[in-house]
Amino acid sequence: METEYVVRTAGSSDIENLEVLFRSDSSRYFGEKLEAPVSQLFQEYQTHRMVVYLNDDPTRFLAYCEFCIYPNIPVLSNDLWIQWIKCRFCVDLPISLMNTIFLNFYIHTASDDKILKLVILECFYREHKVGFVIICRPPNFKAKEYELLEKYGRVYFPSDFDMYTRKNLATIIIISRVGFMPTVTFRKALPEDNDDVIEMIDVEEPHMRAEHGDYYIAELLLGTSGKMDKDKIIVTEDTVQTGGSTDGMMWLSEDIDIEELIKNYDLESVGNLVSCTPDAPHHTAKVDVYSAEHFGLRPVDTKSVDFDVHRSVILKHVEKFKLTEQERCYAAFRYISDKLKSACSYLTRVSKTLEITYDAAHRRSSMKPKKHGLSAAGRAFALKNFILHPSLRMEYTFYYLQAMFSAYPEHDFCVVPVPPGTNYSLSLWALLKFFTRVPHRPDSVMSDEIFVCHRSSINTELSVYPLQNDDMHDIISMFPNYVPHQSSTETIITQHVHASQHTVLDDNMAVQLLQHIAIDVLDNLKPEFSMWIVRCGNLGRENSTTVGFVVLRNFSNYESIYKQFWLPYDENYLTFDRGEIVMLRLHPYFHMWSDEILRTVSLRTGFRELFYFQQFKGMVMPNDLAFKMMPVEPRRMKRNWFIDTNHETCFRRLSRIVPLPRINCVKDNFYLFRHNLFPSKYIGNQNPLVIVGFSEICKAFLRLMIFSWNTPDFKNVNTANCLTYLDITVICKYGEIEAEYDFDLECAYCTDRSECYLNNGNYCPFVMDATQRLDLRNWIHFVPGKVEHIDCNEKVITLDNNCRIHYEKLLLLCDTKYGLPADMQAKIPKGKVSDVPYNYAHINSRLDKIVLYYKILELCNSKLSKKRIIIYGYTLAIYECIDFLLKHGCQPEYITYVQPLKVQAPEYLNIPITDKNLDNILIEMIADLGIHIHESTNFEDFTFYKNVFFLKTANFRKYPHGEPLSLECDLFINFLENHLTAPTELMLLKSRIRVQDRQILVDENFCTNDPNIYAAGKNVSIIWQVFYQYTHTSELEMAERLVDILQLNQESNGDKDFRFSKPVMFRALLPMGHKIVKITTPKRYLLGKLDNTYSHVMTTYHDGDFCRIRMSTNQIVEEITCVTQHLHRPLVFLEYFCGKHDALLNNLKSRYQLGLIQNFISFFEEPWTEYIMHDRFVDMQAKNRLTLMGLMRQKHSVIKTLDIGDEDFDVACKHFVESNLLKFLRSHRHEFINKFALPEDWECHE
Repeated sequence: METEYVVRTAGSSDIENLEVLFRSDSSRYFGEKLEAPVSQLFQEYQTHRMVVYLNDDPTRFLAYCEFCIYPNIPVLSNDLWIQWIKCRFCVDLPISLMNTIFLNFYIHTASDDKILKLVILECFYREHKVGFVIICRPPNFKAKEYELLEKYGRVYFPSDFDMYTRKNLATIIIISRVGFMPTVTFRKALPEDNDDVIEMIDVEEPHMRAEHGDYYIAELLLGTSGKMDKDKIIVTEDTVQTGGSTDGMMWLSEDIDIEELIKNYDLESVGNLVSCTPDAPHHTAKVDVYSAEHFGLRPVDTKSVDFDVHRSVILKHVEKFKLTEQERCYAAFRYISDKLKSACSYLTRVSKTLEITYDAAHRRSSMKPKKHGLSAAGRAFALKNFILHPSLRMEYTFYYLQAMFSAYPEHDFCVVPVPPGTNYSLSLWALLKFFTRVPHRPDSVMSDEIFVCHRSSINTELSVYPLQNDDMHDIISMFPNYVPHQSSTETIITQHVHASQHTVLDDNMAVQLLQHIAIDVLDNLKPEFSMWIVRCGNLGRENSTTVGFVVLRNFSNYESIYKQFWLPYDENYLTFDRGEIVMLRLHPYFHMWSDEILRTVSLRTGFRELFYFQQFKGMVMPNDLAFKMMPVEPRRMKRNWFIDTNHETCFRRLSRIVPLPRINCVKDNFYLFRHNLFPSKYIGNQNPLVIVGFSEICKAFLRLMIFSWNTPDFKNVNTANCLTYLDITVICKYGEIEAEYDFDLECAYCTDRSECYLNNGNYCPFVMDATQRLDLRNWIHFVPGKVEHIDCNEKVITLDNNCRIHYEKLLLLCDTKYGLPADMQAKIPKGKVSDVPYNYAHINSRLDKIVLYYKILELCNSKLSKKRIIIYGYTLAIYECIDFLLKHGCQPEYITYVQPLKVQAPEYLNIPITDKNLDNILIEMIADLGIHIHESTNFEDFTFYKNVFFLKTANFRKYPHGEPLSLECDLFINFLENHLTAPTELMLLKSRIRVQDRQILVDENFCTNDPNIYAAGKNVSIIWQVFYQYTHTSELEMAERLVDILQLNQESNGDKDFRFSKPVMFRALLPMGHKIVKITTPKRYLLGKLDNTYSHVMTTYHDGDFCRIRMSTNQIVEEITCVTQHLHRPLVFLEYFCGKHDALLNNLKSRYQLGLIQNFISFFEEPWTEYIMHDRFVDMQAKNRLTLMGLMRQKHSVIKTLDIGDEDFDVACKHFVESNLLKFLRSHRHEFINKFALPEDWECHE
């Protein structure tokens, strides 16, 4: 039986096994062996690190090797190796910076020469652009070390080599891809290939055999199942992998209707699939198409609308020609709701005529009876089916793609149609990485997804050159909207100052900036910027075409961005430099070679890592490869950094040449991208996942999926440039996503955006950053609409706009916060767009806030004699809404607050959104402001105007006497809890999803009665009784649970505790210049536990800061509530201390009882708390837990063996815990801002 070796990427987790290999006496190596501890091995950059082991013994490494884009020669500059080789050696090969890689080090223990061949093959498989592997052989080398390499490559000697006088010189061995890689034979399929092809089909597409039979391929080739005039079925033979049998199949076809594709898909970015050769005769065809025009959230201007003309609201049927003031105000309400909640406000279709220019047919061909025109001018062929043998590597897809274009040498485009609902096979998923998805047109009648690849993307060589004067013309041509005019740096500064908050850099400003940067690069000996040109071709600058450019500069803000983003601590600041991409443009055909281009540019500049800032509230510098770089995840919990975050060192470094946007790297909201120069690795889900709703849990789930490769030890990031590739569709309401990402809305009253109700959320930073520091639209497909039906058998969702969406797994994350009772919703008349009355509001999303904001402006600016606003409900969010009304033009006498009857009952759950003790104080506070208040008054129903969709009065009943209360209202704001809307409940019941008491019934894995449908949120109920809290839990923890249940995580973390324990946060602004932050932890155990009145409560009030801490009977902090007047004081870092034990918090309870704590907030800002907030503190706690569990299991045997008592055993356990703590502090001592002493410091002092 042949020995089966495994070759994989080496990571920092392999250090122990590598150390055994390095120390083995039987190991042999070539290259420079690391003499320092192996733990330092991963500090230096290597493009690829590989280990080899036997499949049945993964811990015993047989070999380790390092490949890099430059040789390991200390005296040679990394970017000058090609000049060294061409001048020093007689090399006749077309080597370049982009097509060459070096094997710098190889160590092995096994004598099998197959291992060395395997690692070189692995390198060629991973690097499609690499044609040569070079090994630098030192002068005094040992022959045995390199004898295997001489079998595979060719030795090149220096030009001044002499066998007798100058023989001890360095030599190189070059291994060429041609001749080393196994040969793959492509040929037309024969009928006798049927069995081999059907066998492959059964693995990836078993439905094809069921639909077409066992001899489908043979029947096609024999012509019994249809004509194959325009089709080709090509198979491959690989004698190495499969012993000569058929190991791959691709079904190609020229039967493609170009005109039909142009009408149904937006193909303008790929040249409309036709060729247009310069200086050749052309024809022009006109095609009428529709294009989609997408709008963001646009300001609503009711002043420009003449409501008297339309008379959309008539409250009283009297003869008149003008609306009353109340009717005018209500008409504006209707206009606002219809404008912001209708589909046509965000997506419209625009008709236009395409003038498509294509190459004219040759004169000789005109004599043949052939149809001319656009259909005949197409230069595309289609890939109808593609299958690889399971034994083949997925990298083979690239060679198959090359063969496809070889089969059609006259065609330039390959088109792959993918029918809806297709389960992407592994081979198809790997192939589509080289393709570009094209969008549908609005009136498309074709449902297939279309992917396009151009010939130039596959077969072109690229080169990188420094900027020269004559390159500026080519660079400017990449900005088609540029208009030449006089410009200066002052002009740019003026335009930048007066630009709106969200300004995409237009072509004129971009060219002006580039011209000033070019002057700096060309005229200064030590320029601030560097500028590089990407050219197509490797035959020199003169014989190549400019396809892109890159502008870079030194990046010196790592320490600042580390405080806001999840990055490894900067341990290499003395080892290498980092670069910042200022601007990058590249032709779309070459985006797939982003790794090779960025690596080459970094090699020329000496940068080891590249970063890119992308603002969304300022001037955005273009970077066409931004999404070929890793998005950097914001920190999941916000820390207190014990520094002045407004210090100059926290800002992005200014430029002395051009006015780059000024960014506070610690506090501002912006997107950050990073490329570590490692090979890119696409990570995501293969099967389609559909989510209904855009709740906080949904945002947390999407963020986890985007950063599924992020781990605390950064093991994935340290070996690959991790890119997210997801097949997730989110169904949301019209305008909901546009409102989340609207950064241009300027409040008429608030000067500080961070203090405005429109931009604040009530949830934790992890959820807030999912939309404020990430743009989920770049990875997730959002579909606006309303779900009408779920077909559980067909796994298809039908929307109100007749859109049908296929799913493999469906997530119902559609819980809401507030809404009307179900019986009331059934009675309300329905409008055309809104399903609630136009003068009714509830706050479930940012869109609801914006709609309310415009209605408040309209009401306050109206000339109504009485302006009546009713707020109803019982939650802390009400007081934030009241504060919003008071700050945005509403007088206190306009507002009436109706609070329902508060039922006194024991509190067993920890719920952060209500607080009965604080509520009494807040009621008095708003009463002092002059707001009318009705307490213990329950809502009953509404009275409506006839024939219009507006509320007239809200009817209540006062308790305890049951007196009716009817209040007229111009605007009713509802904060009554309702987690499942009536339309959603009705839809679920029709789809046969079990719902009971307005709760979706699930099991403990949050699976409904359909095994492919899951639900989570406040609108679910577990079908059997459980004795732990599963609602009002952390959105992050719930999202993590869903990822584990759906098996979407990249690696298994073992059995996890099914009980929830992470803290959940509520924060809000309060009237009279206050804000509140309330953090609670869910109850892990409910059986046999006392209610919250038996908890220990501690409070402090000092200098405007009120803080209350509630501690459970087992000394765990279950709640931290803070109300402060210091609005700019960050309090979200208190999340670290909720759920912690009293002893861990420096004996909090005892210190409080002794009167040593005057202010809990100041107490948690003391230097010792920095250690608890450290990123790896949780790992240290887990290590302590494992240590103590191991000791407790052996407690009786240890006590008996050592003859000690329980107290001595406890002292021993304490010693182990302290030892782990000291190891943690020693390992991360340099990362702490607040300095501290360790035991060895005292010994040195003495």
